[in-house]
Formats: sequence, structure tokens, C-alpha cells
Amino acid sequence: MNLLAKKSLTVFTSLALAVTAAACSSGGAGNDEAAESQVPGSESSHSASPTESDGSLAKYDPPITIRTTAAEAKDFLNEGETTENNVWTQGYEQELGIKVKYDWITKGDNYTDKMNITLASGDLPDLLNVNQTQYKQLLDAGQLEDLSEVYEKYASELVKKFYTMGTDGLKPVRQDDKLYGLTYYSGSYDTSPMLWIRTDWMQNLNLEPPKTMDDVMNIAKAFTEQDPDKNGKKDTYGLELNKDLMGGGDMNPKGLMNGYHAYPGIWFKDGSGKLVYGSIQPEMKTALARLAEMFKAGYIDPEFATKDVAKASETVMAGKAGMFFGFMTSPFSVSGMITNENQIDWLPYPIPSADDKPAKVQNEVSYGNIWAIRKGYEHPEALIKLMNFAVEKTFGESAKTEAAKFIGESGQGFHVAPIKLLEPNKNVGIYHHVVDALEANDPSKLNREEKSYYDGITSYRGGDRSQWWFERIFGPDSSQKIIQHYIDNDSILLNEFVYPPTKTMATKGATLGKLELETFMKIIYGNVPIDEFDTFVQNWKKLGGDQMTEEVNQLVS
Repeated sequence: MNLLAKKSLTVFTSLALAVTAAACSSGGAGNDEAAESQVPGSESSHSASPTESDGSLAKYDPPITIRTTAAEAKDFLNEGETTENNVWTQGYEQELGIKVKYDWITKGDNYTDKMNITLASGDLPDLLNVNQTQYKQLLDAGQLEDLSEVYEKYASELVKKFYTMGTDGLKPVRQDDKLYGLTYYSGSYDTSPMLWIRTDWMQNLNLEPPKTMDDVMNIAKAFTEQDPDKNGKKDTYGLELNKDLMGGGDMNPKGLMNGYHAYPGIWFKDGSGKLVYGSIQPEMKTALARLAEMFKAGYIDPEFATKDVAKASETVMAGKAGMFFGFMTSPFSVSGMITNENQIDWLPYPIPSADDKPAKVQNEVSYGNIWAIRKGYEHPEALIKLMNFAVEKTFGESAKTEAAKFIGESGQGFHVAPIKLLEPNKNVGIYHHVVDALEANDPSKLNREEKSYYDGITSYRGGDRSQWWFERIFGPDSSQKIIQHYIDNDSILLNEFVYPPTKTMATKGATLGKLELETFMKIIYGNVPIDEFDTFVQNWKKLGGDQMTEEVNQLVS
């Protein structure tokens, strides 16, 4: 979903994404579906269209049929269309000679359960749309077609480009040098943590932007003790958190922990090249000690353990806290407090370091669901051609004249397509284009999506503070500027484990996750001493963590 649609529909999510990451994603890691990315533009700067001569969009004659399944997308259909008969299915048949037949269509929240029943039945559709766990089940059973050759032969240059933007977008579906599917890869940059601070409070107290984690502590102290809202009451505190801690969404402490070189919940390489779990590393103990110190001093919302992301956002919007760690989409969490009747403002800042070692921010690649072909289907290349078609109509040369037809005026018509891929990591490029246009006072070179953000910023600057979020996501002092800072300084640390859960993850991961959350919460609240972290690490290892670590390293070796 794009920023405009998200705002108009008031879609504020707190899903943990494996990130999601795009202009409309919430700031966390991904669920079974990738966070929807930006509206495809009606203009393109990409390479020339694929043609029939290279096979990427060659039409089948006679036509072929491909069986698949779908979650309903009624909200995005044009009048008179159905999931079975719409501009996309018509385009496939007319231009590619591919007839799409649905074995079943169900509501989105029933899709995973319905697919589990289908997998158990053994009657598989030709084209499978599955989550990572289901994909692993099919792969282990030898039920998926190897797509290596047909991908190399038929994938358009634009599709191949998209799957290599930022990192390997097909990494989760590569096993033993073979390719078994396509991912809904949306990049990673937009899942980067950053620090959001109320700048009107900083001005009231004559505070400077933070350059170190000690500065963050001092700002939190000032916001708690020096009456930053000037109401004569001691009713504010520095930092807001939410009860999920390591979960997705705003108001989580991951950014603070990154400042202490701790990376909770992700797997990364240690000095020997072995993958290790961030939550059990020594740096995490230091970060937790700091949080416990802040909580004891009253700098953190004393009731955060009872608040989910939505409730924590309400606390911030009520003017009770002046700082939180969030993401590029965090303006959506606080935009309701920005009105023409006040001068409230927030600015994002890079995560500062606690020492002389530059801080890195942890980052999740969003891969979403997986499309695969059942073993034995005679036209596995059809999946590749359907992907070529979707990318071409929304981002290729054809998009200049046909994007409106396929994605509609709302820009959301891509939801109807059974196969889709939105340009990964493109928001930072949009930021540069919009800022350049603002500086030149000339939006003529912007595409439709970019122009909508430009117009929002100019409306905000013209006095409409309801458009503030445009300025803070794509303006000169925005979250995308912070992401560019991370890119320039090589400050992004990717989660290296992007595969379906290992055996031990599937059986013991929930128990270990509960142990982690409960221990961290007790330490922060001061219910147990900081040395309880060492006991947690020992228990984590004994209860399955060591086995899980071994499995992870075997999988990636």
C-alpha cells in the first residue's frame, strides 16, 4: 500500500515484518506477505521492454492453462471485475496466452489455513503461493520444480535487476545451487531503526541533537525532569517503549541496543565467520543495563509493559513522551498530534554510538511469500513470464502508457495480480528526486508517485500541517535522509538468516522467544539483577539454542 492510500485509509500496523520495507510498511520485520511497497509509477527510467524475441514475454500458441489459488482482493478490483476475470487475467490471456484458473479463492485471513489443507490433500495447483514454512514442506518432499534454467533463460532484465537491488532477493529459495521459487522481495533499507525526538521540546530546553548514547540519556533526563512542555507539571518522560520489546513497530528499544553494538533477534557473523544470535551476545547485557538504569531513573514510561504499539503511540500523541526509537514510517504513529493549532514537531536522527566505534543498525530483508511451481507441471517458465508481465506493466517502458490500466487510479491494482514484484529499496531514490525538485521548484521530472509526495510537502509548507508526514518521510530533513546516511556510512547490518525455520526453531523457537522477552522485561523493570542475563544465556543454549545455532550454520554453509 502506498503512503497516500495508507494515510487515507488510516492503516497503522504493528506487524513484525521480516520488514519490510517500503514507503507504506510499518517499521518492523516481515510476515507471510511482504509489506506492500510503493505505488508503481506511470513513468519509468528502467531499461527497454522485454520482447517476444527474447522469450520473456513470448505468447503461447495455443494458449496454456495454469491452476493456482488466491486470497480475495475485492477492494482493489475495478467495477464489474472479479478475481477470476479482471484486467490482469485478461492481459495474461491476450498477451501471453496464459489462462489463469483458480482452484479456490478465500479471504486473506483464511489463506494460510486453506493452503495447509491443500498441501495435505496432495492435489497441488500448478502455481503455488505459499509462506516459508509451507515452501520448506514442499521442498523437503521433493514437490517443487527446479526453476534455475527457466529463470536464466526467460527472466527479463528488469526482473533480474529488481532481485539484485540491495541484496540477493532470491536467497531464501536457492538450495544446492538450484532455484525453487520467486519471492515477494521488497528490499531492506526501510526497516532501519532511527531515533525520533520532539524538536519543539528540545528548543524549549535549549538542547542539542544527540551525537552519543550519553547524549540520548541526557535528553531523556531533561525531558523527564525539566518540564519540556512548559505546563508547570512533572508529567512527562523521555522515552516510550512498547511491551513487545523485540517485536515490530515503533517504540521498541532495538535502535538503542544497536547504539551499544547489540543486535537483538537477528543472526549475524562473528569474527570467525560463524552465525551467532544477537540477543545472547555480551553487548546485549550492556544495553539492558542501560535500559534498566533509565527505567529506574524514571526516564521511561513506567507502564510500557502494559502497552502494545497502538497504546504506546497514544501515550506519545498525548504529549507524555518526547523520544522513541522507530523507523522511516514513524510519522504515521504521531502525525495525529501535528495540527495547525500547535507547533509540535519531530525529527529523525541516526542511531548514535555509545563509544568511539561507529554504530551499525540492524536490518531485516523482507521476502514475503514465495511463488513456486509444482514438480511435473509442463510449463514452469510460465511463472517467470507472469512475473515479467507484472513488472513490465508497472515499471517497464510499457508502464508509461499502460500502468494506469493495470494499477488503476488508486495505484493499488497490483494487489489483484497473482504474481507481483514492486521495485525494492526505491524510496531513497524517490527522496533524492523529490528534494531535487523542491530545490529547483520544478516537479516536471517526477513520476506520478514522486509528484504526489512533492505536492504533499508543498501543501505542508503552505500551511497545511496535516501533510507534515510527507515532509518527514521524503523531505530534506526526513527519515529517508537518515537511511541515505546509513548507506553512505556502511552502517547497515543485515539479518543473515532468511530461510524457513529450522527444525529446532519450529519446535522450540516460541519457548526460547518467551524466555528472552520475559528475562529482558524483568531486567529492565529491575525485578532481577543484570547478571540474570548470564543465566538466561545459559538456559537459552541448553533449551535448544545451541542446537538451533548448529542448524543455522549448517544451512548457510
